[in-house]
Amino acid sequence: MAADGRVLVALYEAYNRHDAGAAAALYAPDGAHEDVAVGRPTQGRDAVAAGLRRFFAAFPDAQWTATDVLEQGGLAFGRYVLTGTLQTDMGPFRAVGQRLELRGVHVLDTADGFIERSQDYWDSGTFRRQMDTTPTREAETAA
Repeated sequence: MAADGRVLVALYEAYNRHDAGAAAALYAPDGAHEDVAVGRPTQGRDAVAAGLRRFFAAFPDAQWTATDVLEQGGLAFGRYVLTGTLQTDMGPFRAVGQRLELRGVHVLDTADGFIERSQDYWDSGTFRRQMDTTPTREAETAA
């Protein structure tokens, strides 16, 4: 629980320390997180922590830079830029040191200092373009 009511700021701090447990502890026991671009919500602190651990393993240098944060009346909104380097294979993407720079927006519903629901909005097309190592038709033609 964020004692000062700055739940989103505390979440970014935990993310940047790569502390999945601390980030998950900001959620209510049955809180949910959804990466909207992926469309698969996770429910509960354990699931949130497990997802973060997988992400931190793939991007061990990941950093979130909050560009704007607003928290008021049980809602929190934050625009961020996520940077990192893919260093472990992730899903269909083979790690060859691809750099990630991804803009996104977090929307949180909070109660009593805990996250009840978080939604993370980011562009999956941008993510795929930055992670995909498949040669393009233009590159194949030039070779």
